[in-house]
Amino acid sequence: MYHTLLLLFLWTLSVSVDRAFAQSPADWPAPRHVNPARADAVGIREIPGKHLRLWTDVPSNSAVDELPQVFDAAVAQWANYFGVTEKQVADWQVQGFLIRERAKFDALGLLPDGHHDYLNGYAVGNELWLDDQQSDYYRRHLLLHEGTHSFMLAFLGSAGPGWYMEGTAELLGTHRWQENLLELNVFPADREQMPRWGRIKLIRDAHQSGKALSLGQVMAIDNRQSLSTDAYAWCWALSKFLDSHPEYSEKFRKLPRLVKRSDFNSRFRKLFHKEWADLNVEWPAFVATLDYGYDTDRMAMQHGEAKPLEDSATITVAADRGWQATPWLLRGGTQYQVSAAGRYLIANVGQPWPCEPGGVTIRYHDGQPLGMLLGALRPVKSSQDEQADFAHPLAIGLGTTIKPAYDAVLYLRVNDSPAELSDNEGALNVRIAPVNSSLHGD
Repeated sequence: MYHTLLLLFLWTLSVSVDRAFAQSPADWPAPRHVNPARADAVGIREIPGKHLRLWTDVPSNSAVDELPQVFDAAVAQWANYFGVTEKQVADWQVQGFLIRERAKFDALGLLPDGHHDYLNGYAVGNELWLDDQQSDYYRRHLLLHEGTHSFMLAFLGSAGPGWYMEGTAELLGTHRWQENLLELNVFPADREQMPRWGRIKLIRDAHQSGKALSLGQVMAIDNRQSLSTDAYAWCWALSKFLDSHPEYSEKFRKLPRLVKRSDFNSRFRKLFHKEWADLNVEWPAFVATLDYGYDTDRMAMQHGEAKPLEDSATITVAADRGWQATPWLLRGGTQYQVSAAGRYLIANVGQPWPCEPGGVTIRYHDGQPLGMLLGALRPVKSSQDEQADFAHPLAIGLGTTIKPAYDAVLYLRVNDSPAELSDNEGALNVRIAPVNSSLHGD
């Protein structure tokens, strides 16, 4: 009796633990029976597909009627992403309900047991539920999001903790559907590509209001209760950052092996222990510059070993990359002169714009001239009072003096949109030298 009650308790938790750690697929109840005649009497029709049998009260139109086709196209891509064979998924089918009026489905006993008040979408066992949406894109997004949950539970046996479960579903829910071809895991080029999705705006608004979440705070997101849209945005952002980063994606894609582990987060930290300090620097920098069309490859920070700078030295900074670490350790309390020179091309809009480290004042980005040389200091030893601040960079331009309050490494980049680095060409030379008088104090 106790065992039965425990299973029932797990089954009725919302959105997370039920889907992550409840019963194995072999123990799932069969999808509920739908009486076609009774369904038709209240305006519910069936749209069949190979992997999705969809029941809906939404009137027929191409964007709705093609949903099983979208789902079928996603199955092969989910299988490829999670390392599941074609043979394993051949006979897999989910029963879905796309709902405009819940009362119709409730009357036929077709809402999820114990979860009639779900928000927007819900998946458990081999069934999923979606509320109809105003946007064709977002309706498909919800289907793919819940479908990702169903797939992970069916073939991985779990979906991991809240941030990973929802982050992966958002990751593989963002998509492009064009001319009957589906592409999952898409980074939107602009707002119009994914109407009513809004994840990037939520992240940017949080950053601008000083409410951005740290890496640890995102990992602590718990979906055993209903999540806000903001929480889904943070889960997506972290998953997208890790999945698309040239240095981190290979390890991130090993995480499906861990989804059945109750110590998933600690194992995640262990997997990334060598990169953990860099991750905690790069994550807030990613959040601060996140935008549509973000070029993850080019924006990935370039780190390296740093040695104390005793005399003047010069480094080359690429114009088409994000933050690049210098090989110099700057001592706290010491003043340094930084100067830059060189010509490079930026913002190729029909014809290339020549640029120097001072930037071009006919166009600005984030309040500074486009192409201007920027700098940021990363403390060697981080504490609450000493944190790298790539969100508020130093304007270096043709030259300036800097005096770190603590031992730090200087990072450099030219000022440009993270979506527009690919049309930049060339590099500039940056020279830095300690100001002799500062060695003895001011």
